[in-house]
Amino acid sequence: MKLVSRPEYLFALFGNLTKLEGVGQRTTTHLTKIRISKPIDFLYSLPIGMKRRKLVKVVDDENLNDNIIIKVIVRKHIFKRFRFPSVIEVTDTVSKFNLVFFNAKREWLISNFPINEDLVISGKLERFNNVFQIIHPEYIQGLNQTMAIPTVETLYSLTRGVSQKLFFRSVQKVLTMIPKEVNDIEWINSNRISNNGWKGYKESLERVHNPQSDDDFSLNSPFRLRLAYDDLFSHQVCLALARKKVRDSSKNRKPILGELSEKLVKKLPFELTKAQVRCIGEVKTDLSNSPPMFRLLQGDVGSGKTMVAFISMLFITENEGQCALMVPTDLLAQQHYQNLTKLIKDIGVKTAILTGKIKPKIREQTLEEIRTGSVQIIIGTHALFQKDVQFKNLQLAVIDEQHRFGVKQRFDLIKKGDLIDILVMTATPIPRTLQLSNYGDLDVSIIDQKPLNRKKINTAVISESKTEPLLKRLRLACERGEQAYWVCPLIEEAENSELVALEKRFKVLRKFCSNLNVKILHGKMPEEEKNDIMQSFLNGMIDVLLATTVIEVGIDVPNASIMIIEGAERFGLAQLHQLRGRVGRGDLHSSCTLVYSNHLSKAGKERLEILRNNSDGFQIAEEDLKMRGGGDPLGFQQSGIPKFRLADLGYHSDILSWAQEDARALIHRNPSLKDAEGYNIRLLLFLMGREESLSLIRSS
Repeated sequence: MKLVSRPEYLFALFGNLTKLEGVGQRTTTHLTKIRISKPIDFLYSLPIGMKRRKLVKVVDDENLNDNIIIKVIVRKHIFKRFRFPSVIEVTDTVSKFNLVFFNAKREWLISNFPINEDLVISGKLERFNNVFQIIHPEYIQGLNQTMAIPTVETLYSLTRGVSQKLFFRSVQKVLTMIPKEVNDIEWINSNRISNNGWKGYKESLERVHNPQSDDDFSLNSPFRLRLAYDDLFSHQVCLALARKKVRDSSKNRKPILGELSEKLVKKLPFELTKAQVRCIGEVKTDLSNSPPMFRLLQGDVGSGKTMVAFISMLFITENEGQCALMVPTDLLAQQHYQNLTKLIKDIGVKTAILTGKIKPKIREQTLEEIRTGSVQIIIGTHALFQKDVQFKNLQLAVIDEQHRFGVKQRFDLIKKGDLIDILVMTATPIPRTLQLSNYGDLDVSIIDQKPLNRKKINTAVISESKTEPLLKRLRLACERGEQAYWVCPLIEEAENSELVALEKRFKVLRKFCSNLNVKILHGKMPEEEKNDIMQSFLNGMIDVLLATTVIEVGIDVPNASIMIIEGAERFGLAQLHQLRGRVGRGDLHSSCTLVYSNHLSKAGKERLEILRNNSDGFQIAEEDLKMRGGGDPLGFQQSGIPKFRLADLGYHSDILSWAQEDARALIHRNPSLKDAEGYNIRLLLFLMGREESLSLIRSS
């Protein structure tokens, strides 16, 4: 039997949330904010803590500030004036104490606390005016109710409108919905199971959500490790299927002579680094072999990835193929187009640009040139892959800034069946763990050198109380003709936030630097307005660009020599390094100042010192992963990639290596996922929501 669609016995786990008790439409809306859209999502939202409750017979000082479970008898209702709490007086076997409620309806209290009724209640025991009390008991049960109040209850990261009690109850309900068919199946090889002492899928979920000890709750527990493996293994199977799909394909290749690329290299005003030459060689080898290229090119900011891409495209054009270079913004496309056109104007290769800003008449002309093959290299945004864009002979797609181009987009290109060579590029160095997790289907080239002429960026770390001297230095630098970025993490003032928003900072800059032209740039602006501002900055018409992280991926501004990042402690190290790389692109000596809040912790200050003392993006990325965990390494969205839900990449790197090893071995011996083994793996993909990858398996 082969699973080609989700089996019926899983329907309930992937059904409507409103089928669960206490989960209405309003709650469902709140749950979507924490990525709960179907019942099984409750199981993949792992607990962040535990609450223990003590079974006690009487209230006393020994149990003060503890969460207790106690049998009581209701003695009296005390209802006071408006805005005063309502009180239910109760007794245990020895003494009386109070249950306190704020804003509770009188009818509800009378109904749920009948006089002389025996109840079991649970809550935190406190004392007020020498009287014991429990404010808003968590549980209120009659003696005849069968469900026991849990003595150990897991806690979850929630959002407003979703209570811990409802979430815990929903988790327990969904655990009972795991069908016998799932429990009877195992997709992990038996050696991996026995060597690590792992239990089954259902049992592991039950123990993680109902830990019997602190050990069960740890990232290193056999139950957590098994679930982490399920998460990582299912994804590695997806990547292995994608990798095999590419490797099994075959292209007719012509020999690459490299004549055009040699002409370009001779024209360059600088010498390529050894790392660039190595990466160009790796690409050339790929383009000379039968399977299509599927390669990730990564390098630190300013390492020269774009030049490697330009030369790679010339390998294709000399054999009459077309190339597409896709970038995230219109402005960046324009800059790449201008730079490339200038470099290759004398070597017989025609370029074109295709973005959303191109006028209709010019666009139609460009589309015709692409269709007929009269243009060989096309640079643009996502518009390059719209339905009305028809290439005569597209052979190579270069994707710049890969975080805008995720796993789903790679799958989509593969499924086109056009045998396109693909080169994805990133300016953010990726730790090995994230390479395995997100790019296990790609070969990897690394530019680990910077050009010899690249200026060092001096980095300083200062308190926000010292910004006045910084403003004076900024004004003097801009008066000398230099330009600056000032980055803020917020657009509007947040409640109780010490961070200075853009508008507030703008007023300060205008006050201290009244003779300078300061402009604001943020992500909520219309695309055209953002492009116009960036173009003005590039042209030297703006002295200080006050912006959010929208500038993290941007054009090169050679005259920008100053980067100031406010609220630096709120950013990841890798992101700070990326922002820092926006300066130092020209001949001017450049600086980056990290401004932190006055109340920054010692650990936070040490973290910023790592960036101040280190310019190696790869080392910084590794440190960032250790400090922040896996972050958002993988997903099926255009941008904003969700986390692994059961694995922590910062901790489970060994598990990831096992998962990749096992997945590749699996697809090697059973590429079509046939027979009982294939059935089990397909079931895992459905359980993990990764069944889309099954479309990569040949029908045969």
